[in-house]
Amino acid sequence: MLLVNFSRVRKDYGGNPVFRDIDLEIVERERIGLVGENGSGKSTLFKLLCGREDPTSGTISRKRNLTIGYLQQEIDEAQLEQSVFDVVATSSPELQTLSTKMKRLEAQMSSVEIMDDPERMERILSDYSVTQERYDALGGYTIEHRVEGVLCGLGFPLSEHKLPVKSFSGGEKKLINLARILLQMPDLLLLDEPDNHLDLHAKAWLEQYIRDYPGTVLIISHDRHLLDRSVNKIYELEDGEISVFAGNYSAYVAERERQLQRLQEQYTVEQKEIRRLKHSMHRLKEWAKMNPKFAGRAEYMAKRVEKLKQEAVDKPIFERDRIKVDLNGERSGKRVLEVKQLSKEIGGRLLVKPFDFTVLYGERIGIVGHNGAGKTTLLKTMMDLLPATTGTVKIGASVVTGYYSQEQETLPFESTPLDFVRRLKKLTEGQAIAFLSRFLLSVEEVRTPIGNLSGGQKSRLQIARLMLQEANFLLLDEPTNNLDIASTEVLEEALLDFEGTVLMVSHDRYFLDNIATKILEIGLDGQVRAYPGNYSYYAEKRAG
Repeated sequence: MLLVNFSRVRKDYGGNPVFRDIDLEIVERERIGLVGENGSGKSTLFKLLCGREDPTSGTISRKRNLTIGYLQQEIDEAQLEQSVFDVVATSSPELQTLSTKMKRLEAQMSSVEIMDDPERMERILSDYSVTQERYDALGGYTIEHRVEGVLCGLGFPLSEHKLPVKSFSGGEKKLINLARILLQMPDLLLLDEPDNHLDLHAKAWLEQYIRDYPGTVLIISHDRHLLDRSVNKIYELEDGEISVFAGNYSAYVAERERQLQRLQEQYTVEQKEIRRLKHSMHRLKEWAKMNPKFAGRAEYMAKRVEKLKQEAVDKPIFERDRIKVDLNGERSGKRVLEVKQLSKEIGGRLLVKPFDFTVLYGERIGIVGHNGAGKTTLLKTMMDLLPATTGTVKIGASVVTGYYSQEQETLPFESTPLDFVRRLKKLTEGQAIAFLSRFLLSVEEVRTPIGNLSGGQKSRLQIARLMLQEANFLLLDEPTNNLDIASTEVLEEALLDFEGTVLMVSHDRYFLDNIATKILEIGLDGQVRAYPGNYSYYAEKRAG
């Protein structure tokens, strides 16, 4: 059944088109991944789908009584004092309405006045039966079990379910909103980067939830592994137009490459024919100067050339503007980092039990574990930014470290990108602007305070700093969180070419598969375990 239909929909902001006459159909039970570069209009499309914004032109038709759930970024302030469990359990207005109605009908059925009136009792019983059936269909009788299941799946242990919402971080509050949306069970579920704050285990849970979901799901995500495991169709937003691809993300990448190759072949043939006709046209025009009878044929040929130029395909773009990253530093000694009996305790809780570990030159090590396991804390302790509770940390000879912070707090937010890079390296203003253009920052943006830039721009600026530092030991804390897929792929290529050493925290399984040569896991028991190989190898061994 058709849920939503877009017909020649256009959306402008300040006179600039985001979409141009797009047609789109969304049907029941589809699992759709929405991809495109940052700024391509993905979130705008979601707002049009759920009616939060109207199109500039064109029509959007929705199925009658269609329910839509849209993942928001913020929790209602009125709910901050409530427990996580209560906020999630009361997320469905319809369930609350049905529950109230059932209680009212139950009270009426126990009334002596109603019991003495068989006709009224029959009507109330019939109304109660219909209401109860709808309540059951929405999972009202299993709501407590489902709330616990969703919260635990998203990484909230039972011990946290009764805590007030205000006691959680911004990322955790977004997960609470995600739990609320999932419990509402809408016909159409719109998830805008729901996995940003999920650990590896919660991502796997979300993938399964999406696959089992009884309605339709549209998801914006930069996690290629999640898109591979949970969707069966890809919508690509590019240059204000939308293209539809069957299959998961990997199938989309392969088919897109095939389409570009076919377009390139068609473009080559058409341009060759245009050149041939142009040559004939010019020759006829020259003949017409000597013999007017050729003028008509020359005019006809000119019209053919013009018609073919209008109908010809545009030259396909294989490589769009991407960041340009080159990570190189002088070689360090063989032993880059050595820790002995290292442990870390915070607030009386032993996050990491004592362990020994050596990082060798050229290794690319991924640190994984549940949210709250202490991955970022361990990374900072291993690079001596935080004091160890026990044990020692020894940095090897000729090691130059470069640190990428998940929270981006290491950037000077009051400074401009231009001033920032010129403090890092002696560059002229022109050289600095040219360097920053490699990270897709415009002339206006390089003079804007860093605090006013987007998350993706700040992430690219951190990568720029790594380049200028010429470090040979990179310590990366969630480097792909705010990057679009294209930028992530460039970073991957740069890290694969990088001859130095990498120690990284990441929840991006695709990234870990491509980059990591060893996995360091922090267990819930605080034990640190090492696994040779990439993420898939680690996951296989853990499953075994």
